[in-house]
Amino acid sequence: MRTALAIIVWIFWSCLVGQAAGAEQAGTADEPPAGAPSAGPTLGPPQTARWRVGMIVTAAGGPIARMTGATSVPMDWPEQQVKLVGQDLSPGVAVNFKVYKNTARQMVVVFPAVAGGREVRAVLTLEIVRRSLGPPEHPERYVLPDPKKLPGPLKEYLAPSPYIESSHPRIKALAGEVGADQTKAWDKVRAICDCVRQKIHYEKDAPLTGVVEALDKGTGDCNQLTSTFIAICRASGIPARTVRIPGHCYPEFYLEDTAGQGYWFSTEAASDQDFGHIQQQKPILQKGDNFRLTGPDPGSKRPKTETYRFLPETLTGLPRPGGGQPQLKLVCEPVQE
Repeated sequence: MRTALAIIVWIFWSCLVGQAAGAEQAGTADEPPAGAPSAGPTLGPPQTARWRVGMIVTAAGGPIARMTGATSVPMDWPEQQVKLVGQDLSPGVAVNFKVYKNTARQMVVVFPAVAGGREVRAVLTLEIVRRSLGPPEHPERYVLPDPKKLPGPLKEYLAPSPYIESSHPRIKALAGEVGADQTKAWDKVRAICDCVRQKIHYEKDAPLTGVVEALDKGTGDCNQLTSTFIAICRASGIPARTVRIPGHCYPEFYLEDTAGQGYWFSTEAASDQDFGHIQQQKPILQKGDNFRLTGPDPGSKRPKTETYRFLPETLTGLPRPGGGQPQLKLVCEPVQE
């Protein structure tokens, strides 16, 4: 019996480096065009850039058998539109796309058998139109949602996620204190953001930890600052989620207008920029932070299910007798004009 080979690349691109268009989940609304009178976030002018995204596999030390890889690729959002404008696919390579919960998209690649020393490529060129997100025109008009009335998909953003221990007693206690004197929802969330910035000082490329450990250490990078903001929001009954872009991540929080229509607002937790807006132009790779995936378990006949904060980049297959080892290179870079 051949043993399954599973190579899982644990690369959290948030702090390293369509065929299915994403729609906001039930209970949210798309933002109007830039310059229009708006509810929800205000959209800045469009910025267009081209990015190369994909995977390159090299057969090192000998031939390798057929393999399947998966990597995150951008999808459409109100502030982002994605168009395929080119592709570099080696002969025999097949590409499909899979969308998770309308919050993230993966390119799934089937690579053919490869002779030793050769490489196979699956790299897309995407034209991405990205807009900055500004605060709403009247932030004082927004209110906290009633957790009992939230649509089912949004309730996930009140629950714990990997490294986001929103149900921990310390986080609940902190949530009860922060912004307790604020009567406006926007001011309460701002108080949470200020609290996080005061308690956790930014440290570039800090080791990945959970929220409780980050509070104990008092330091963290964009991962810990984003996770802590999200954890306190969720413990306060405010839906919140992670947005992952190449080299960074930041949080979004969810408020409603007086008619009960909900909107997602972005902020930058890892710096002292103004609250409630984001100026990032890099492509969005993922929104959300709780993905349950089932895959092969090396050494076992049964698959295993694991929960991830970020969708993992994977390469799986069966070993080839006397063959080599696959070397995986992930591609996510702007095209230099």
